[in-house]
Amino acid sequence: MTHKLEADVVVVGAGTSGCYLAWRLAQAGLQVLVLEKQCLADGGQAIDIFHMDEVRFDQFGLPHPEGEELIGHHPTGLAWSPDLQVQNPVRYAFYVMHKPAFHRRLHGYVAEAGAQFVEEVEVVEPVVEDGFVTGVRALRRGEPLEVRGAIVADASGIDGVVRTRLPAGLGVETDTIRPDDTLFVCLEFREDLPPGTPRGLNFYPYHKAFWNPSRGDGAILGIGQPGSYQYAWERHRQWREEYFGDPGRVVKRTQGRTPYRRSPYSLVANGFLVVGDAAFQTKPFSGEGVTSSFTACQIAADVVVEALCRGDASRAALWPYNVRYFRDQGARFASMFVQLPAAAELSRAEVDYL
Repeated sequence: MTHKLEADVVVVGAGTSGCYLAWRLAQAGLQVLVLEKQCLADGGQAIDIFHMDEVRFDQFGLPHPEGEELIGHHPTGLAWSPDLQVQNPVRYAFYVMHKPAFHRRLHGYVAEAGAQFVEEVEVVEPVVEDGFVTGVRALRRGEPLEVRGAIVADASGIDGVVRTRLPAGLGVETDTIRPDDTLFVCLEFREDLPPGTPRGLNFYPYHKAFWNPSRGDGAILGIGQPGSYQYAWERHRQWREEYFGDPGRVVKRTQGRTPYRRSPYSLVANGFLVVGDAAFQTKPFSGEGVTSSFTACQIAADVVVEALCRGDASRAALWPYNVRYFRDQGARFASMFVQLPAAAELSRAEVDYL
C-alpha cells in the first residue's frame, strides 16, 4: 500500500540549499515537507570541514558560527603564482567550519519554522498531471510513498533527481551532468606538519588547488579537476609532491563532486523549480556552491510565496525566479564561464607573468 503525504511545497533534498529554501518558505507560513535520501544525522559527514564567506552570514540572515561549528576565522589569504615567486594577498574573510554542525543548525531552523523532514526517502519519479508537476513518487525504506504539493523544488544535489526525470515539453532541460562538466574535488587532511609549511588560506589557481586550515595546526590539501576522481587524485599527488613533498601524516582523504557548467536556461516549470547544485549554481571561479545557492533560494522563496498566495503554481507565476536570478548572479556567472576556456589554456609561464 502506498503511503501518501501532502504539503504546499515539497523540497527534495535536505542539504544546505534545500534546508535554506524550506526554512524561508516555512517562515512565510507555508506547509513544507523536506525529503532526504539519507538520515539527517549523516548530513555533511562526507566533507567534514568547509570554508564559508564571513560577509554572507548577514546577507542571508544567519548568525555567525560559534561553538562546535566554528573551527577558525581567517581575514586574509594568499594566491600563489605557479613558480611560488609571487603571492598576492586576498583580503576576504572566511570561516573554517564543521559541516555536520552547520547542517544540524539548518535542520533546527527548518523544524522550528514548522517544516517537516521525511528521512530515508529515495525519489523515483515526479508526478505530472495536465502539464503540472504535482508531487513525487518515492520509496521510503523500500515502501512506496507518494508526496503531493502545489510546487516541487528539486534541491537534490548534482544529480538533480527530479529535474533529470521530468518529461519533455515542460520547458526545463533534463540532461544529466557530464564528467567533463564536473569538478571532482579531492581533500587530504594532514597533521604533524613540519615547520615551513604554509599556514592560513593558500590558493594555487593554476592547479585549481588549495592548502587551507583544518583542526588545530592541521591542514587540508585540496584540488578540483574535471573528468574523474582518478585523474583528480593524480593531479593532487603531482601538485603536492612538486611543492611540498610528503609533509606530516595523512589523517584521512575525502572526495566529492561539484558542477562546473552553466545553469539550465530555465529553472522553472508548471509546479516545479530547481535550486543549488541541481541547478548548477556554483561559483565559476571556485566551484563552491553554498552561498551562491542561498542567493538563488532567497529569490525562489520570495517568488513561491507570492505565487501561492495567489493560488497560482504555473510556470508564468514562477518565472520571476528566472528573471531575478539570471539578471543578477546568473548573468555574472555566465560572463565568467565565457572567460574560462581562455584562462584554462594559459601556460605556467603566462600565469607567472600575470
